[in-house]
Amino acid sequence: MCGIVGVIGNPKAEAIVLTGLQRLEYRGYDSAGIATLNPSGSIELRRAVGKLQALIDETQAHPLQAATTAIGHTRWATHGAPTVANAHPHVGGMGKHTLAVVHNGIIENYQELRTELTPLGATFASETDTETIPYVIANALARSADTLPQAVHAATQKFRGSFAFVVMQQDQPNILTGTRRGAPLCVGVGEGAHYFASDPLALAGLTSKFIFLEDDDIATLTPQGIEILDSKGRKADRPIKVLDLSTDLAGKQGFKHFMLKEIHEQPAVVSRLIQAYTTAANQPALPLGSLNLAGITHINIIACGTAYYAALVGRQYIESFARVPVNVEAASEFRYRNPPYQPGGLFIAVSQSGETADTLAALEHAKAAGQHILVFTNVTTSSMARAADAVVDLMAGREIAVASTKAFMAMSVALGLFALQLAQARGFNTPEMSEAAAALRTLPTFLNAQIASTKQLEPLAERLQEAHSMLYLGRGNLAAIALEGALKIKEIAYIHAEAYASGEMKHGPIALVDKSLPVVNLAVSTDGLFEKTVSNLKEVEARHGQVILMTDPEGAAKLDPATRDKLTLITVPTVPAFIAPMVFTVPLQLLAYLTATAKGTDVDQPRNLAKSVTVE
Repeated sequence: MCGIVGVIGNPKAEAIVLTGLQRLEYRGYDSAGIATLNPSGSIELRRAVGKLQALIDETQAHPLQAATTAIGHTRWATHGAPTVANAHPHVGGMGKHTLAVVHNGIIENYQELRTELTPLGATFASETDTETIPYVIANALARSADTLPQAVHAATQKFRGSFAFVVMQQDQPNILTGTRRGAPLCVGVGEGAHYFASDPLALAGLTSKFIFLEDDDIATLTPQGIEILDSKGRKADRPIKVLDLSTDLAGKQGFKHFMLKEIHEQPAVVSRLIQAYTTAANQPALPLGSLNLAGITHINIIACGTAYYAALVGRQYIESFARVPVNVEAASEFRYRNPPYQPGGLFIAVSQSGETADTLAALEHAKAAGQHILVFTNVTTSSMARAADAVVDLMAGREIAVASTKAFMAMSVALGLFALQLAQARGFNTPEMSEAAAALRTLPTFLNAQIASTKQLEPLAERLQEAHSMLYLGRGNLAAIALEGALKIKEIAYIHAEAYASGEMKHGPIALVDKSLPVVNLAVSTDGLFEKTVSNLKEVEARHGQVILMTDPEGAAKLDPATRDKLTLITVPTVPAFIAPMVFTVPLQLLAYLTATAKGTDVDQPRNLAKSVTVE
């Protein structure tokens, strides 16, 4: 979600911060700000509500003095509405100590801290939890002869919650200090200048060398060097990782939106996964390290949002092929019900960013209980990846649009491969497994065909822009795809939508059906359930609902003429059952995209949403 950029030792500090924040716009935000230390050592602050351009306009209208030290932030509102007063950076101080802070995360006990600090002279100008941070640090400095890093360490002992923050001190232009707990923060290693960022992408073009901080590390940057202390205050030696971010700066490449570009990238993503994770003999070969697959008797898969729906697809694959029971839960609920764990069980976390706060917390809960940890993520330097016993790189490349498309596709394919590899390890070797592996190799071709048939969706999208609510239905693995389709139309077209397993419609949702309700039905002709789907269509038709059927040519041919004439038919190619969920995903993505563009919504940065949710 929120973005952090910090610079020390570079005379273009202001421009670097603003450019970095632009690269982090995809994460979602509703206000932005920048603070610099001018040559006299004073903090200068500029903040604005809305898009980053509003902040750029503010800095042009009220120029900042040249500075070599700066911090900046894009804020997604949690505590307090999107206002200038609530935008970061926040400045506070006690006595001679004044500090500016940018912060991601939530300080859960901020009200207690406010109560404690107010009698000491703290004056709060915002509704945010963040504003307590500079006062707590300043109080630590005022009460002792500690250095800034020592004061930050003392302050973090008082904070409850998750956070990543960077702080600079007035009259101290040659020091910048940052720390993290449960939220991402990295250090960019430069020459004569160093950097902080919540995402390495912010620093692309400045450095390819990054240090990823561990929880409660405190990193202090000067123009001359970097020092890191661990949670005990001892010097820590963290490895430098070299990242190639060049492909992440490629832009839209002629597409109107990043989301459309990323939909078109899905065949290439699938091809990369197949090439990397299958052998010449077409056998799955995920890098699972020392995990004892043969001994796995139970699996928990935990995820949020789109990743949760991919996990549902994965569950059906695993239980069908490997015959291992799988529990799939929303990460935000999992640890709070204190679930029982089987000794030596496998815990799978699925997350595009590898930083999703709920999923990371659930992972840590499972790890503390002795579970083996497997992570599927698009960011192999993420907190989840570093905490795992084994990591599967989703290889989707940077996903800029907030609504996930290619990452969902990668998750579904990777979980399918895992199911086949687990089945092999457990001694299964069925014709269905060979057929599934062979089907995966054909998937890029079918995805390309679906993308090429976008025009069949355009008349429907024009009609749907008037809808206020929708219903999505599917059976088997297509029930999970119905959920994903409903999520997409909600996220970017702002149309209320619900999704159910088709058989559940008559247990309540059918009460919603009237002539104004579009009902999207997903069905394949070869699953033995098509006739039941037709019965569901008839139920909607009898109540004058708008029936939309996505099916293959064989399914369409099974419809009687009267039914076919009353519905909107979207054709999907006949494909093996194993890859049907992925093939059906594409028209649902495109339908949401086309409906959103018809309505004129902000497709890449939809309202109220953030790309990576790093707070609970």
